[in-house]
Amino acid sequence: MEDCMSTEITKEIVCPQCGEPQKYRLYSSINAGENPDLKQMLLDETLFDWRCKRCNYFAAMAYPFLYTDPEAGYIVCVTPGGSGNNAEPTEAVKSFTKRSVKNLAELKEKILIFDAGYDDTAVELVKNALCGIIRNTYKVSRVHAYFSRVDNGEMEFAIFLPQTNEPVYHSTKLDVYKQSQEVLRALDFVDPAGFVRVDARLARKIIEDYQNI
Repeated sequence: MEDCMSTEITKEIVCPQCGEPQKYRLYSSINAGENPDLKQMLLDETLFDWRCKRCNYFAAMAYPFLYTDPEAGYIVCVTPGGSGNNAEPTEAVKSFTKRSVKNLAELKEKILIFDAGYDDTAVELVKNALCGIIRNTYKVSRVHAYFSRVDNGEMEFAIFLPQTNEPVYHSTKLDVYKQSQEVLRALDFVDPAGFVRVDARLARKIIEDYQNI
């Protein structure tokens, strides 16, 4: 990882439906401070949309890249599908919060969490508790939850249930977030070095460690 500048690359891709070769803009890195328009397109979930100019075939592109917000002090390595993370932090981002995510939904969530001034590890502990309630309520074995916002003293999450495309929204009191922060303090939790995956797996490990105190 050489720098934190937005880097655009133009490549030729072939439409999988009609075979028409076309130019496509790729971003190996995105700097939110330099290009707030790209950040907004990420939040709108449109930056990686591609449509064939010949047959109108649509696809959401996925490829590895780095997202940096120097002002907020965090950097996220996006590795679609959980592919290998080869990014190495440089001295310029040594003090940054560093995260690794496997898709654009997870990136958007990190942006929303950090921009709102919250600790994503504590948020994952909140999600862990909420998802347990959701599984029991809806009688499902697995759910996906994404931080949405904080409003009127409550933390809201978009919940995706099995075989549904549209989320349902559930909120929990900010007291649960504060309790999660207490759990982290009790464990003297510190981010490991390098790009860290802060997700449901880590949350379960933290809860297990806390229960064994």
